[in-house]
Amino acid sequence: MIGSRSKRDGFEGELCVVVPRTVIENKQLPAIVQSFYVTDIGYFPKAKGHYRRRRNGCSEYILIHCVDGCGKVQVGREEITLKANSFVIIPKTIPHSYGADEADPWSIYWLHFGGVQADLLLTEHLQTISVETDSLIFSDEQKFTFEKMYKLLSREYSGEVLNAISLIIPYFLSTYLHRKMFDRLNDDSKSDVIDLAIDYLKTKIDSRVSLKEIASYNNLSVSHFSKLFKTRTGYSPIEYLNYLKIQEACYKLQFSDLRISEISFQLGFDDQYYFSRLFKEHMGVSPLNYRNTSISKVI
Repeated sequence: MIGSRSKRDGFEGELCVVVPRTVIENKQLPAIVQSFYVTDIGYFPKAKGHYRRRRNGCSEYILIHCVDGCGKVQVGREEITLKANSFVIIPKTIPHSYGADEADPWSIYWLHFGGVQADLLLTEHLQTISVETDSLIFSDEQKFTFEKMYKLLSREYSGEVLNAISLIIPYFLSTYLHRKMFDRLNDDSKSDVIDLAIDYLKTKIDSRVSLKEIASYNNLSVSHFSKLFKTRTGYSPIEYLNYLKIQEACYKLQFSDLRISEISFQLGFDDQYYFSRLFKEHMGVSPLNYRNTSISKVI
């Protein structure tokens, strides 16, 4: 059961900053501020009696991350229970309400945010996370980033601060919108098929390898593996290997005295001219021109 009205006297240990609307709308601010901005940010611990209802929705998106206890969130006609290590992003202008459970009130980190780029970023994601929750521990990195935004906004609303916030908030949101990718980066078990395949491709950067060989390494059929790999990376395994080879070629061209023919051979290309054509397709210039331009830039 949740409370039926908004608690007025705050919560012990709470953090809360509200940025005046006139600050965000100041035409003298850098244009980038209108890309991403935060209007409200805070932390409510054991927020017994916490309840909000907005019949016409909010003009910004609302992120609520529950780290303890539980509560209810209703967006439109859908109601969800938000428990510890769950979050929700409420779309703007949608009628909604939310509140802490009376018996086990939630502790939440929350913020209201908006901006032109925020609209573009969330368009493809809101259908899957606006009224759903996922298990996500509020990591030390997220807490550090959140507290950085809070401390900046609690001190001043200068253009410099708002400019910094506009650069911080996209990264903070990425830890939610792309949380599976970040989980994979932090996973030391090496159990992900695509990560294993990429690691394998890196060991084959100096040779030629077939699609069948890569799929066999992962104990998958060629068709199934190819589909999985392209869905994750956007490229076929062989295309991805070529990108790795070009990446290594760029390094060797910049930081070694090897001839182009030697670099081509070391990267598993029998035909130097094919290597040069492939390099130009990816980099827009020939290997020689890339080397000459890079040398002039190295300090």
